Amino acid sequence: MGGIAHPPGYPLIIGSIYLATRIFRFAEPAHVANVVGATYAVASGVALFYAGWLITRSRLAAVVATVVFATGYSIWAEASQVGFVSVQTLLVFLMVATLAAYEDEPTATRLIAVAFATGLSLTNHGLSIFMLPATAVVVASRRFPGKARPRMLTQAAAALLLGLTPWLHVLRGLVVPVPIDRPENLTRLSLIDLRRQVFDRSIAKESQTGASDQLLETGRQKLLAEWPSFAHDTLREYGWAWIAPSLVGWCVLARQRPRLAAWLAWTGVATLWFSLVTPPLLDSDRYFAVIYALLAVCLSAGIGWFISAVPQFVGVYITQRRRTLSIVVMLVVLIAVGLRIHQQLTGPARINVVRLRENAEEQAEIGLGIVRHMEPGGVYFTNWTSSWYPRYARHVLGVDRDLSIETVDFGSMGFERAADILAGGRRLYLQRSTPQYEEAFSLVKRSGVFYEVFPKTKSA
Repeated sequence: MGGIAHPPGYPLIIGSIYLATRIFRFAEPAHVANVVGATYAVASGVALFYAGWLITRSRLAAVVATVVFATGYSIWAEASQVGFVSVQTLLVFLMVATLAAYEDEPTATRLIAVAFATGLSLTNHGLSIFMLPATAVVVASRRFPGKARPRMLTQAAAALLLGLTPWLHVLRGLVVPVPIDRPENLTRLSLIDLRRQVFDRSIAKESQTGASDQLLETGRQKLLAEWPSFAHDTLREYGWAWIAPSLVGWCVLARQRPRLAAWLAWTGVATLWFSLVTPPLLDSDRYFAVIYALLAVCLSAGIGWFISAVPQFVGVYITQRRRTLSIVVMLVVLIAVGLRIHQQLTGPARINVVRLRENAEEQAEIGLGIVRHMEPGGVYFTNWTSSWYPRYARHVLGVDRDLSIETVDFGSMGFERAADILAGGRRLYLQRSTPQYEEAFSLVKRSGVFYEVFPKTKSA
């Protein structure tokens, strides 16, 4: 409908879905949205291959790292639904690729590419903020040939702004009226929301307790509580067979590309800190996909180092038969790919897709049930977390019935307007009851999921 998602707005993925649903009007919107999300997942695999090749100059190393990453459980699970994870991994790989290319040869064109990727990275999740200082250090510490000309700096600034253009979708949603209105987001919509959740709450918690070490203790407890789950998920994702060469690969990068290795380490630590330590805990296991992405980059470096080092250990024999060896290795990789994809199609990833489909069908039925049990011309007050059911039935399935579905404050549920709506002769429905409504009106539960509001009779 062209509305705004919850903070920080996710303009890249939401704007892409809005545009795709306008182009493919013949398709069901939820299907189009899932295709968009899966496309970003595929693009992240392509970007990883390119980044791995830039770092190692070995197609084999890039292919193996891409295969390991692209067949991981969490990557498949997130790619099967619309979310920020697939887009975030794509942006991480684009940043790695542009920084690696800039390190190889710091030209004006490659600086512009870094600037554009940096701007684009700020159009998804607030996690990208953590990449900014590391990116600035990499660019500033790599000596640029000649003097930085004003024209070149202007072009880099323009590229940065060009990368930020998906935010225009959010500005559009703030200016142009849309059927689905989310007024509670107007005061929270910006990347500043990350500051509010990370720092403001932490400072408030510390000032309330009066103990300077309370925040650190809370973080330590959450880290200890979440670490076993993180370790289990990481082993499920890769196993030690891939984690070990990933760690070796980071050491190789630390020697060959210290700036890029520092960038990867900073981004990984910042992501872990945000997802594990910072209160409140915000769906932390979804952020681990960024950690897997960073490990995949290091894995390509580790495999590339191994491929280049093998001939030095085993002599000329391998060098002369490198083509045969490469064919054998590629066959092994293809077999491994088939086994992992078969595991995902028949295992946890398939279960995840089935559950998503069942949940979507259930929500559609709930929405139809709500709308069909309401009188035409009525008003439905709902808080935003529960408003999708009737709105999906109205705007997508076409069951309109001239209903006015309005988002109201969760606490009051629009109590201040209830009397005026009833006095105007319209039916009033509530997503949830409140003590104020129960005291001032008579509430009747309809179809087991919503309430109809009536004036209290004198006898009552």
